[in-house]
Amino acid sequence: MRTQISEAPQGRGGRIVPARHRSTMRRHRLTLPLLQIALLAACVQRLDPDDGAGTDAGPTFPCPPGAVETGAGCEPAGVPPGRCGSGFTPDGAQGCVPVLPAEAGPPGQMAVPGEAAWREVAPCGTGPWGGAPIDETTEFVDAAYAGAESDGTEARPWTTIQDAIDRAAEGAVIAIAEGSYVEELLISGQPVRLWGRCPARVEIVGPPAAIAVQVDRGASATEIHDLAVRGQGMGLGVANARDVLVERVWIHDTGDIGLLAAGLESETSLTVRGALVEHTTGAGMVVADAAVRLEGTVLRDIDLATGDRGHPFYGHAMAMQVESFERRASVTARSVVIERVGGLGVRFSGADGVVEDSVVRDVAWLAEDLPGTGLAATHIPSFDPGTLTVRGSVLERNHTAAIAMIGAEATIEATVVRDTGLALTEGDPGHGMGLYTEPSRVDDRPARVALRHVLVERSRERGVVVNGSDVEIDGLLVREILPGAPDYGAGLEIAHDQRRSSAQVRGSAVEGSYGMGIAVFGADATLDSTVVRDTRPLPSNEEVGRGVNVQSLPDLGERASAHLRNVLIESSRDGGLFLSDSDATVDSTTITDTLGRTLDGGNGYGYGIIAYNNETGQADALVRNSVIERSTAAGIYNVGATVRLASTTFTCEPLDLVRYVDERSPAVYEDLGGNVCGCDGRTIDCKAEPTRLEPPRALPPPPPLPATED
Repeated sequence: MRTQISEAPQGRGGRIVPARHRSTMRRHRLTLPLLQIALLAACVQRLDPDDGAGTDAGPTFPCPPGAVETGAGCEPAGVPPGRCGSGFTPDGAQGCVPVLPAEAGPPGQMAVPGEAAWREVAPCGTGPWGGAPIDETTEFVDAAYAGAESDGTEARPWTTIQDAIDRAAEGAVIAIAEGSYVEELLISGQPVRLWGRCPARVEIVGPPAAIAVQVDRGASATEIHDLAVRGQGMGLGVANARDVLVERVWIHDTGDIGLLAAGLESETSLTVRGALVEHTTGAGMVVADAAVRLEGTVLRDIDLATGDRGHPFYGHAMAMQVESFERRASVTARSVVIERVGGLGVRFSGADGVVEDSVVRDVAWLAEDLPGTGLAATHIPSFDPGTLTVRGSVLERNHTAAIAMIGAEATIEATVVRDTGLALTEGDPGHGMGLYTEPSRVDDRPARVALRHVLVERSRERGVVVNGSDVEIDGLLVREILPGAPDYGAGLEIAHDQRRSSAQVRGSAVEGSYGMGIAVFGADATLDSTVVRDTRPLPSNEEVGRGVNVQSLPDLGERASAHLRNVLIESSRDGGLFLSDSDATVDSTTITDTLGRTLDGGNGYGYGIIAYNNETGQADALVRNSVIERSTAAGIYNVGATVRLASTTFTCEPLDLVRYVDERSPAVYEDLGGNVCGCDGRTIDCKAEPTRLEPPRALPPPPPLPATED
């Protein structure tokens, strides 16, 4: 069984050449006559493996495009229902939603994932001392006591908390009755356990330029329970003390940051459990050279610091800063809600972060270097790379980015990123992108990131950006990218930035992007068992709409490379695969229903593959064991490139192969055998038709990323 593929007789500038003539063709490219080639049909014998040709059957794969192989079988891209975090429910579309109240909560009330109604930070209990674990060593405090000779007993309590601290035995409970205590507390030398009746009825009010409650050296294992802290200075500070516990505490309305944990001179560690931090100034929490655990805690509505320009958090309204100076800082956050803050949600600078079963949302833009990013992990050269793990969480409605990884090492898994940049309108600062990586701008160290079963949906302009970094991606689902910049858009961007990027993408899907589904600029990408579908043109000019765009960066002299294996590209506009001055291997891949910009092909666009010799060198493509079908214009458009074909089927194509007529840069097709053309069960002669129709062009480099949080 044979079918005929031949060079159309008119015009010059292109060739179809069998593998045995490759060396001759390269020596005499501009002088050889046009060749008529007969390529073998589906029943062709196996060719010599050294020539790179495929076979009819092609390799088999454990999972279809868009699914990841696991021990339990093939899991579709996105977050499987069983992997949603604790306190989250599946949304029925490979995503998760947090169980939280729909409306904003009143001051002093909170909810964490899994709680559908607002509640007090802690119940008030019964009696004057609430739930305090009273024993024979307990010191009692009641600001309303008017008797004489206080001695700390229940009958004659102290009237100030500091009196009780100064006289308490090591580890003793200090039970605090209802009242407002205007004090500057210092706990040092030995631990105590402060225990208020409840935050709604017991508050410590700090004076200006002071820390309302300070835990310092010698007070390791101190505990603070069931009370509120506010004041004109800082709320609560822990320094040079280990194993401190802050539980069911409401920190609010402070003139400075809400909570500080600092290992200024020695190891410091703190657990914050069931707390609410709101309306503090500059930052909700600051962790410096300390280790902090957050459990079931809410940080929200942080106020902008505007008073003192010399203050380290002037102009900030962030939830948390975690930074290493002399020793490694770390934060582990589980079942935490961070919402309605400004500039940054949490910044990890040379530190280690773990965020699990948590929500980060509504982080607003404040300035160019405070662009509205949910989580940012950055590198400090004097330390090992900062690390970030995000698992079972949701990040939504952040202004510029949900997660920024800058010279850091990160693992993001079973996590949903949605509605990033949704509030952006024309003229607003910044760009919307779900996740992005880039090298450190201090020492160019690349970010190294793993994404596993992540959903990114409804980002404005870009879904995931990999710039100058090394990234492993498994089970990523990017969908419904919204128009942003007038001339750019991509579901997944992989680009050179100070160094080449490298991305391994497996079992993933990119659906409903504007501009480009997957864009590779001067970088290296491997796409395995991945789907790219429904890539739409930019609404500003009805141009582009490319499933996979692979191109060089001429100003840097960097070619791109892409290896597609078991990939499905469907319903693109300009082209399924666009290749410019770069290299691509297309293996066991299907490119189907490339629609053209006007859907009816009236403008001549709608090519399965466009191979384009543009500025920095000839494009080179190897296509084997693949299917190209139902393109509106043609299967392959070759513009001065070399395209090698092996065991590839062209089905129901108006034109199977097209070559742009250019005497200076002839288009070359090389026959490696086993190719088939036809439609509806009929095989026909495949022809390389000449054309002078201007092809779609390479794009300018992508827009810059936000100013770094380094």
